[in-house]
Amino acid sequence: MVGVLDWAWRLDVGQVVGFALLENLVLFLIAVGVGNAMLRLPTVVRLLPDPGRISRLQVWLAGGAILMNSLVTVGGWALWKTGIIHLNADWNLRALADFVLLLLLMDLLMYAGHAVAHRPRIFPLAHALHHRFVDARPATLYALHPLEILGFGGLWLAALATHAFSVWAIVAYTAVNLIFGIFGHLGVEVLPPAARRSRVFRWVATPTLHAGHHVEPAVNLGFYTSIWDRLFGTLAPDYDQRRLSPEPEPYALVA
Repeated sequence: MVGVLDWAWRLDVGQVVGFALLENLVLFLIAVGVGNAMLRLPTVVRLLPDPGRISRLQVWLAGGAILMNSLVTVGGWALWKTGIIHLNADWNLRALADFVLLLLLMDLLMYAGHAVAHRPRIFPLAHALHHRFVDARPATLYALHPLEILGFGGLWLAALATHAFSVWAIVAYTAVNLIFGIFGHLGVEVLPPAARRSRVFRWVATPTLHAGHHVEPAVNLGFYTSIWDRLFGTLAPDYDQRRLSPEPEPYALVA
């Protein structure tokens, strides 16, 4: 990993832009590919209506999201080069601790940012666009307003500037973030009942959590956990009942 950091340090801006575009395109293709594969599993329980064919708007938004996410990546590289963000190559218990810290920190920051995005005067400016797509599909993860992408990207870079995180922790977080993003925007519950009933998934977010948010935007604001929803009273009253059910009842969409 030290060699990778040395290589990244020597790149020029043009090379970083090219790498960022390639990286974010690959992440998008993984999200769509894995998401569509999960939808074919016979054990999944549909929570939201099948969205049918993807709209042209979602295609354009996905392309824009890839570009904006790449801009955030380039911004992170620039902040690293200027000494605002510090990285280390540790691969040990410190890397694991860094991963847990980064995950919980981002979960809190994204919960707070999400709550702000739903404020009545702010919601129409950006986040309302994402909520147009209630009948979720894998690409819905990327159906975001540019301002929202920059806002959450800014939270990500601010989090990285708080501590010299292990690069391994950042890679692990990126993978986990993608997994939760995919599962939260499939419109189905992929976890078996035994897993959902475990103590772990009382706190770790399930696909049902975010599906419920797309139906009732005022609740289930968390991303990776339900910690902050439980703490601040924004968890849907019927969430645990749905989570514990052998086959969660589909959400009824309001016309």
